[in-house]
Amino acid sequence: MDKKLKKFLQNATRVAPKISKKGELFELRNGLVSPYPQTRKDAIKKTIQQMTLGKDVSSLFPDVLKNIATTDVEQKKLVYLYVMNYAETHPELCILAVNTFVSDASDPNPLIRCMAIRTMSMIRVDKILEYIEIPLRKTLQDDNPYVRKTAVICVAKLFALNQELCKELGVLEDLVSALEDSNPMVVANAIASLTDIYETDSTVVPLPKLIQGHVSQFLLALNECTEWARITILGALAEYTAKDALESQEIIDRVTPHLQHVNAAVVLASVKVVIKNLPLIQANSDAPIFGKLSSALVSLMSTPPEMQYVAIRNIRIILEKYPHILSRELRIFYVKFNDPLYVKLEKIDTLVRLVDPSNLKQCTLLLAELKEYAMEFEPEFVSRAILALSQLGVKYSDSKFVSKVLDILVDLCETRDTFKDDCLVAMCNLLRHCGSEHDEMVTQVCSIVSTWSGADSILQSDYAKCNFVWLLGEYPGKFPHLQTELNSFIDSFAQEDSLTQMSILMAVVRLHRSIPGSTLQNVLELATHNAREIDIRDMAIMYWRCLSLDDSNDDLISELCSSSLPEISTTLDTFSPELLETLLRELSTLGSVYFKPLSSMSKQNRLHSNALRGKQLDELKSIARDEIAKNMNEETLLDLDGDISSNAHTDGSILDELNGLFDMNTASPSIQRSMDQMTLNDSGKTKSQSSNTQDLLDLF
Repeated sequence: MDKKLKKFLQNATRVAPKISKKGELFELRNGLVSPYPQTRKDAIKKTIQQMTLGKDVSSLFPDVLKNIATTDVEQKKLVYLYVMNYAETHPELCILAVNTFVSDASDPNPLIRCMAIRTMSMIRVDKILEYIEIPLRKTLQDDNPYVRKTAVICVAKLFALNQELCKELGVLEDLVSALEDSNPMVVANAIASLTDIYETDSTVVPLPKLIQGHVSQFLLALNECTEWARITILGALAEYTAKDALESQEIIDRVTPHLQHVNAAVVLASVKVVIKNLPLIQANSDAPIFGKLSSALVSLMSTPPEMQYVAIRNIRIILEKYPHILSRELRIFYVKFNDPLYVKLEKIDTLVRLVDPSNLKQCTLLLAELKEYAMEFEPEFVSRAILALSQLGVKYSDSKFVSKVLDILVDLCETRDTFKDDCLVAMCNLLRHCGSEHDEMVTQVCSIVSTWSGADSILQSDYAKCNFVWLLGEYPGKFPHLQTELNSFIDSFAQEDSLTQMSILMAVVRLHRSIPGSTLQNVLELATHNAREIDIRDMAIMYWRCLSLDDSNDDLISELCSSSLPEISTTLDTFSPELLETLLRELSTLGSVYFKPLSSMSKQNRLHSNALRGKQLDELKSIARDEIAKNMNEETLLDLDGDISSNAHTDGSILDELNGLFDMNTASPSIQRSMDQMTLNDSGKTKSQSSNTQDLLDLF
């Protein structure tokens, strides 16, 4: 009975599984050198998984590299993915696989040929780039279009790594000849590579002439290529200026069908090409092409919010050039309840620009819509809606309509205390637009504002305080406590921002005859001694000198005191003509989102491993060995319970096995042609006339 009880308790007790003392890297290394192919493949997958998570598994490079010579295409893909990842961060390790790259560039499988040439073009070591000549030339003339497509992109990568070597090899001529390729994808990749090279050095390839000579071929290839290729070709067509109206019309006719594409990037690229050619055909606003452009832009509003934002920013530029292109599509840009804030703000700005100032019904509908927006809860959205109300009133410019807008703003002032700043700015914009002849509107605004006790503390923004002080100076008879309000702002003059300080100075000079003389003296001293802006100090000095003149200059003083701000005709921001033309040429680019030319935006340079450039091959071997030994030593230090001596012996044997990988002295570019004779026998093993390649394969 006791034995059965003990056995029962022993089986019922849960024992925690032991965790390997070697760690994950040790387990992965054992799997990578396993005699079973499926185990090695699983270990490679787990290694790629760890690499994707951001962990450093570069110490496994030799073990992963041993699995590159295989007939399993999936396994070779994984190994190449691993090598391509560390080609950027550990280029010194990639010299171990150069011979394998060269042999794989002649593999019967086109996918393997692509992976080999792509990886070789990513290794940022000058000595390795010398081995790329024969594989790159061969793949540029490959029978498979997928291989040619990859090879033309590799030319641009090679040019970015070493321009002189790229010129010496003569692959740029092969890249130019790729524009005559029968496959649209090869043509599109050739355009992308040439564009990248042209942006780096415009003297290397005559890109504008090449585009001019292949316009017809680009137009024919549009319907036969993928979305990415269409965007690339359309970008090249957008850089081309047609010779006459007939050619422009032909380009527009070929590009117009792509305005209805499901991909928003293709639509915007097509819009850019059409707009580039519109001035040459001199189309009026009723032309059918404008209707197609309108439908294309409207279709972009059914995309995800991020794409809507980019589309609206581009539409903003187009509306500056063609303001009536979307005048009938106002409802499409109404704000939806589930729109993110950044889309809502752009939609409000677009709505005010879209509305036709001659259409009272449309303006009235938008006025009601903006009034609803002003009652929402998002502060930034409400502020933008209040500003849009004043912009709409200024744009329509009818006294009755402006009165309706003003009534809404006054109501918002009374019901929404947190938006007094925005309401005050909007009302002052309407007063400056209508002028002082509308006494009823002036009385309505000043009667509301005069009830605000301590406006200097109620108002928060510099622009709102500036407008309040402007009201004090422009309509002093409407404020019963004028001196008190002015004194409150003068007392805090040094703490106010520049716009408020400027407005206080102008208002006091304007009213100096109706207020105590000490006030003027005090403000002039504050402006000349405490103002941070040079403009304020200069203006105060100018006023001081003018007011110090004798009585014979009363006319000058009267003119200074009676001067008023100019009447505003619009509060909408506009582009300069030069900037507008530049942005139209750069539609669907980052410049169209930031409203800045691409030339003025700083370009981020790619990371290059310049420390390895110019080193001899023996130095590179030493660097690679040191890197591997360093990674292994770091792993040994973590193995507190392991046998250090046995680990050191293992590490030394691994380095000894890698000696064949470093033996590349005989594999010069002139001898690499012998590797083109490689074949695969029935057993799946690779045969070669090169003893160096055979030494590499013997490791496996």
